[in-house]
This record gives sequence, C-alpha cells and structure tokens, in this order.
Amino acid sequence: MQSENFTQRYQSFLNGRSPHEVKDFHATTKGSHIEIIEMILLQQALKLGGIDRPIVFNPKPSINILEYSDLIAGDSLVLARSVWHEDILNYRGSLYVSTPLVKFGEYEAGLYVAKRNVHLHNLAKAQLENLTVVANPRWKVDWRALHNTDLNIVSFIGPWETMLEMVETSVVDAMLINFSVSNSLELNFENRLYVPIKNIKVFLPDSRHFVVSKRHPEGRAVFQALNKGLGILRTNGTIEKALKQSGFINEKVTDWQTINIQMLNPGLQ
Repeated sequence: MQSENFTQRYQSFLNGRSPHEVKDFHATTKGSHIEIIEMILLQQALKLGGIDRPIVFNPKPSINILEYSDLIAGDSLVLARSVWHEDILNYRGSLYVSTPLVKFGEYEAGLYVAKRNVHLHNLAKAQLENLTVVANPRWKVDWRALHNTDLNIVSFIGPWETMLEMVETSVVDAMLINFSVSNSLELNFENRLYVPIKNIKVFLPDSRHFVVSKRHPEGRAVFQALNKGLGILRTNGTIEKALKQSGFINEKVTDWQTINIQMLNPGLQ
C-alpha cells in the first residue's frame, strides 16, 4: 500500500495501540492530521468489511501520477489516503473508487495571510477583489474554487513551501490552506505565523475517495470490503466524528461566510 511518509507521526499517534482501538481522533502531533486519520479509517473499514489482517504501508515521497502507477499496474492494492474524485476520472478503467470519505460540500479552507499583516485580518467580502492569492493550477479543485471568487489569482507551479514564502514576503497577500487545528486557527510553519482572514472561507467543490487497484488479484474483494466498512463507519457516525475531531471539518468556522457558495448552491448568488 502507498502513502505519503507519515509513518513516524502515525506511530506516535497510535502509541502502541492497534488502529482498531482508536475512538478519539484529536491530534496529538504537530502538522497535518487528516492523513493519519485516513490511514486509521481505511483499516477500520476493511476490518468491518471482513478483511482482518495486518496492513503494510509503503510510503512514497511525492503526490502525482507516479502514485497511481503501481495501482494501475496491479503492483499495489490500495492508496492509504483519499484522493479528489476529479483527479482519478481518467483512471477509472484501472481503479475502483470507493464511496466518499469526504462528501461534496464538506471540504472548506481559509485564506491565510501573514500574521504580521494585521490590515488583512478582517476584510469584508467586497474588499477581496483587491486581494492577491497564490494558487497552483495543477491543484484543479483549489484552482476552480478560487476562480469562482472575486480574488486575483497569481499562478505558481512549485512547492507548497515556496507559495507560503510568497505570502510571508508579501509577493502575494494570501494562500488557500486547510484550517489549522490550533484553537486560534493560527498556522505556525518554521516559526512563521499565518492566520486566516476572519469570517471568510472557501468551499472546495469535489468529494474525496479511496482507490483500489482493479488489476491486483485481491482488488475486487478488498474494494467490496472497503465500501461495506465505510458504509458502517458512515452510519455509526465514526467518519463524521473523525473528520471533526481531527480538525478537517473545523467547527470553529461553521458560521463563516462561504465566498463561492454559488458552487454549492447554484441558486444562491
């Protein structure tokens, strides 16, 4: 199986427990937490679906088409994190696509600015037309979401860290980032602080799914077990609980204004 290399934080989070024992999904380590939660939910779903054996993760350093190549070839069985539905449309002949882990409408992000730029902390929606935001056109869902706002988009193809540096050095004003799990929603990256523009959020218009290889000899059986297990986890509230406790669905921003709401509800302008 494949994943980004979250092995150390994953093991730290489990702290000797089996992933099937996890009932509390609050972060205990710094950094993005959703990847660890997905690794756990994947294993819980498979067990509930009838596959109860140890899972071996094979970390990969990058997220791109190469990540799918082993699945397409049948050399790997399942990807250990969810993917945007849009990103795997062209590979549906080779991949089974699970029911959504993150449903359409659940994924939200903030417009993060440098904390020292206090004048950007509180902006009305009408003021956003003067704001520049850096975005990577290869991140199709982010790109489409931002193009349905009044923001001025600065295209950049390169590392996430470089984009954050552009915000820090005021080359651009903001960057679209998942809301931080910190109580203040503040993001601390290499001792530089970033905060979201208050009361403003962006909806990312797609769902996220697990994918399973069709060419792997166990692909069909694993896919059926995974979907069965995900259905149980959805029904008993575990998926919603995990997404909220991990901070992926951030309840602190529930009442914030969605500036591309028309993508969620076309009747609302």
